[in-house]
Amino acid sequence: MLTPDPPPSDPAFDCAMARLGPFEGAPRIAAAVSGGRDSTALALMARAWTAARGGELLAFTVDHRLRAEAADEAAIAGARLAPFGIPHRILTRTGPLAPGNTQAAARRARYELLAEACRDAGALHLLLGHHLEDQGETAAMRAERGSGEAGLAAMAPVSELADMRLLRPLLDRPRRELEAYLVRLGVAWIDDPTNLAPASARGRLRAAMTPAQLARLGREAAMRASRRRELEDGAADLLARTVELHDSGVARVDLARILASPDGEAALGRLLATLGGKVHPPRSARIAGLAARLRDAPAARVLGGCALMRTRAGWWCGREAGRIGEVLRLGPGGRDLWDGRFEVVNPGPSPVAVGRRPRAAAANSRPWPAALDRALPAFFSADGRLLEPDGAACHLDEAAYPYATFRPRVPLAGPGFALVSSGAELN
Repeated sequence: MLTPDPPPSDPAFDCAMARLGPFEGAPRIAAAVSGGRDSTALALMARAWTAARGGELLAFTVDHRLRAEAADEAAIAGARLAPFGIPHRILTRTGPLAPGNTQAAARRARYELLAEACRDAGALHLLLGHHLEDQGETAAMRAERGSGEAGLAAMAPVSELADMRLLRPLLDRPRRELEAYLVRLGVAWIDDPTNLAPASARGRLRAAMTPAQLARLGREAAMRASRRRELEDGAADLLARTVELHDSGVARVDLARILASPDGEAALGRLLATLGGKVHPPRSARIAGLAARLRDAPAARVLGGCALMRTRAGWWCGREAGRIGEVLRLGPGGRDLWDGRFEVVNPGPSPVAVGRRPRAAAANSRPWPAALDRALPAFFSADGRLLEPDGAACHLDEAAYPYATFRPRVPLAGPGFALVSSGAELN
C-alpha cells in the first residue's frame, strides 16, 4: 500500500519550528485538531515538516459532547487529513464537567485528554493552532481582567509541562494566511459556532474588534513575550541557585537571596505555582505585596494555596494543608493527578481514596515543618482506614501498595530542574 504524499512544505512554518526546537531525531509530534481552518492548516504544515525529518505526526480531536454535531465534525476532521497520511484519533470526554465556567472547564478537560493521549502515543510535543488574532484576543481579555505585564504577553510559543511541551508555531501568522494556505490545497474546514457566540468572551471581542486591531494587539503581546522570556530565564536561574526541591513536593528556600534579586518576584511566583499545583502564579500585585511583607517582617506567610514557614534549618515552602479539600478515588489499576501536584497510582486489587495526611510524619523523619507535611497525600481504604506504608494494618504487599510521585502541572525551573533528596545542600 502506497503512503500518501504529504502536502508541500511551508517555509514560514519551518522557520517557526526551528525557533521552537531543538527536537529529537525523527520527531514524533501530536497536533490538536478541531477541524477549523487554524488547526487544519497547522496539521498539514506539521505533516510536511515531520515527513521531511523522517518523523511522524499524530492528530487528536476532542469531542466534548457539548454539541450534537461535534461527533460528526470530529470524524469529518479526520477524513480531511487522511489523504495526506495523517493518523487521526477522536478523544471523547466522559463524565460531567467541573462546575462553574463551562468553557474553562471544557478547556481543562480538553488539555487533560490531549496530554493523556500524547503520553500513550509517546509524543513529547503537542502543537496548538493559536494564531496572531487569537493572541490579540487573549491579550485583550487579560487587559480587561487587569493582568500585569507578564499576563499581557498572552500565550507563550512554548509551554513546558511535566512530561511534554505545548508548542504554538502559528502565533505570528494572521488567520487570512492560514485560510489562503487551505484554499491553495483545496482543503475545506469547519467553523465552530461557539467561537462566534456573543455570550463567550472571544465571540464578543470578535464582534467588537477588526482582525487588524486584534493583529496589532497580538504583535504587542509578542514584544511583551520577549521581555517575559528574559524574566523567566532570570527566574529559572535564580531558582536553580536558591531552592532545594524535594521529591515530596516541599522546598527549602534561600528566601533572603530571592528577595534581594531583581528576578525575585518572578521566581517567587513560579515557586508558588509549582508547589501549589497551579498552572499560573498569583497576580503580580499580590506577589509584590507578599515580597514587601516578607522584607519588612520575615514571618510565616501564605499565598496561592502555599505557605512559607521558617525553622532553624531555614525557610520552607509547600502546599497549605488547610486549603486541600480534594478526595480522589482510584479503582484497581487507577492513575490520576491529585491536587495538581502528585500522580497517584493504585496497582492493587481494591479501590482506594487519596486525601491529605491526617497527621504529620514523625519529626525525626522530615526536616520541614509539620504543617507542610500534612499537605502530602495519604491513601485510605474504601471504609476510610488509613493505609500505612508497611502494610501491617491493611495486609498489602509492596507491589500492591498505592504510591504517589510529585509531578506538578508546571516544572519549577524548566524540564531539567532536578528533584533532590532531603540530604542535599544549597549551592
